[in-house]
This record gives sequence, structure tokens and C-alpha cells, in this order.
Amino acid sequence: MADDVETPATEAPEEAKQGEEGLTTSKPVEESVPTLKPAQDPLNTEFLYYSSALRILGPLVTQEADRKFIIPWIRKLFRPEYHSSKLKEKRNRYLAYLCCSVLLDQAVGVFKNFPPDGALVNCNELPTPPVHTVEWELDTYWQDTVFGLPDDFQMLECSVHNSEADCANDHQLDKILDHEFQFYLYLARPYAYLIKNGSDRTRAATWFQVLCSIHGPTSCSSMKAIRNDYMMALLGYLHDLRVVGPFAELPSWKTLPSLAEAAKAAAENNPITDPTGGEANEFLMNQPFPDDGAFCYIALTGDMVVKHLNPD
Repeated sequence: MADDVETPATEAPEEAKQGEEGLTTSKPVEESVPTLKPAQDPLNTEFLYYSSALRILGPLVTQEADRKFIIPWIRKLFRPEYHSSKLKEKRNRYLAYLCCSVLLDQAVGVFKNFPPDGALVNCNELPTPPVHTVEWELDTYWQDTVFGLPDDFQMLECSVHNSEADCANDHQLDKILDHEFQFYLYLARPYAYLIKNGSDRTRAATWFQVLCSIHGPTSCSSMKAIRNDYMMALLGYLHDLRVVGPFAELPSWKTLPSLAEAAKAAAENNPITDPTGGEANEFLMNQPFPDDGAFCYIALTGDMVVKHLNPD
């Protein structure tokens, strides 16, 4: 599977000049124009990457039935004609598709059959293989939560725009944001069930309910993006089995500020340096206790420095 690297032809020497005495002389070396080094072809660089990936991943395909199709495809795409300038891009598209197939540890799509003897069809003409729905897409928790909201429930107000008339909806963007939210929600729920503290579980469930209420075509796309920011942050906290930061308090049923504003307000209201706060107590409880005597911790913040430097 060695690829044929095209090398530039050697420049022909300049025609010899006739000297005054009728002797044949060559042009001095210092007067020759230096040749520029040709720029590297990005398609060749891409090809080298796919070659390295297939060299490592190809032999690792589990099923022998898949390997018997993949190996002929590699041999086909490495043939000399696919190094020509007209076929490089098509070759790389097939190789990218083949790398994805190998990463899935199976032959998919066109690679389930032997390559044709003749020319390959364009990639955009290949049939799209069916993709089965995954488990998180079938989860109905979000729909059930929305269905269980009270009849008099009012949608949260948009915290980005001044009026409903200014709110905008992008159907394609909304679809992406909703899929993203459902995936994060699916990942977060099992961690919420593992939290031992009952009040923390209640707050997590309440946050789930509020975030799920931002839905449908009447909800602003900007609010859906804020909803996803909160859901992503909540997932990170739940992964550590704690509900802190902006989620230390119950959510508002009126609107949601941006996550940055909520995080700043939470840090001001419940600073980690507060000896009576939950974060400080949790930190102290995880520290080693001495057998005799006492110990103390001193917390320094940048606010003290700023206040001293700028007393006004």
C-alpha cells in the first residue's frame, strides 16, 4: 500500500552561452534565480493522516467478515490513479468515511460490499445508512414533566430581550438546543438519585422541573441556550453528588438570568470563605483532624486586596 509520491522534475540546465573566444561557458551559479520550495499539498497531508489511522485501526476490527471488505477498500483507495490531482479529493472523502467506519468497529454503508472494479461514485450520491434511535432520545422524562405542570403555569419571562416582540426563534437552532438539553437531562438524572441529602435531591428535582418548562416554539431561542447552560453546569455538580453554586437555592419561577450572573450572585451570597456556609463546612469536614490540639484555616481573597488598593 505504498503511495506514489510525485517528485518535481529536475530543471534542465540553461543553454550554454558562447564566449568571446568561441568557448562554451555556463551561467555562473551566483547569477541563477533561486527556485521556491513548493507549498505542501493539504490533500496529501490529509491522506497521510488517514493512512496512519487506518494502519493502526484497520487490523483491530473485531469481525473477520468486516475485515474482508475493509481491506480491499484500502487497497482500492491506495492505487496510483487516486493520487492524481483530479481524484485526490474523492479519495480523501472515501478515506474519511472509511476511518469513521473502522472507529465504529464495523463495516458500514458502502463498505459492507467489495469495492467496484471501475470508477467510484461521488460521495454525495451514496445512500445514507439508517441510524437507529438511541436510548436517551426515547426517554420521556422531559415530556412527562411538561405534561405534569399546572394548568395555570406561566412560561418564564425572557431575560435577554425587553419584550416578547423582540424574542426570536430559529427552528433549526431550537432543534439542536432541544436535543442537547434532553441528552444532558438524561445524563444528570441518575446522579440526582444518588444524592443522600433529601433537601439537595428536592432542589435538583425542582431545577429539573423549571428547566424542562422552557420548551416549545413559543420559548425564545436565547432562553433555550441559557437553559442548556444551566443544565450543563448542574450536570457537573451532580456528577460530584452535590448541589451548590447557583443551585444552592431554589430557582425562580419568573425568569432565569444568564448563568454568569447567577454564578456571581451565588458567590457573593454564599462565599466559600464564609465559615458558616455549606462549602466551607464541607471543605473542613474533608480535612484530617489532629489527635491533639487544634487547627485553623485562613482564607485570603482578591477582594481584600482590591478594597485596600482602591478604598474609594
